[in-house]
Amino acid sequence: MRILVIADAHGKFEAINKIMEEVENEEYDVIIAQGDFTDMFDKKREFRILTIADVVLQKLMVPNRRLFCVPGNHDPYEIIDLLEDYGINLHNKKTKMGELTFVGWGGASTPFNTNFEPTEEETKEAVTGLLKGIRGKWILVSHAPPKGTTLDILKTKTHVGSAAIRRLIEKNKPTLALTAHIHENKGSDKLGETTIFYPGPAYEGFYGFVDIEDQKVSCEIRKAPG
Repeated sequence: MRILVIADAHGKFEAINKIMEEVENEEYDVIIAQGDFTDMFDKKREFRILTIADVVLQKLMVPNRRLFCVPGNHDPYEIIDLLEDYGINLHNKKTKMGELTFVGWGGASTPFNTNFEPTEEETKEAVTGLLKGIRGKWILVSHAPPKGTTLDILKTKTHVGSAAIRRLIEKNKPTLALTAHIHENKGSDKLGETTIFYPGPAYEGFYGFVDIEDQKVSCEIRKAPG
């Protein structure tokens, strides 16, 4: 399976346009978007925050590919209804493609009182419930990265990821965890046998591909020009 990964658009739909143009002739099976389709702190916006998120989502839906999304902490809770209407919601849900099951959980805890901030306990209970009955390989899709990896470090060298997400990964051992949120640190890391991947913020033109074949996981970061 080949996955196109796009996260942290923060309302910059022009950047999404460029990314989708770059991948127009690529072969892949599914698009995963890990949230922050809009930006609640963008003081220059001329439209409602949900309208901006809708524009970004519609651009992601242009190619004839399956698309699954979870919200980011900047996204309003109302975005869940929008994702449901489009049939692309993965927040607090699971879905199967071939031999892989995708499990999704959005939002992230921050000190900034942003829109979508589930607690660590809510994260633990929800994802644990979703994992019941899963057999075989699975992929975690979350906006928040697990705590204590190379993908959750701020410029202050502080780890700000989710301890609940980390424990869930360590206990349940997904093949892959796709995360977002901490723009400063893109790339891949490992927790046990689990590959963790964040391609970087889409508003800066970053996106990625993940190839999964048997137990082998390969991650690639790309950047659209401009």
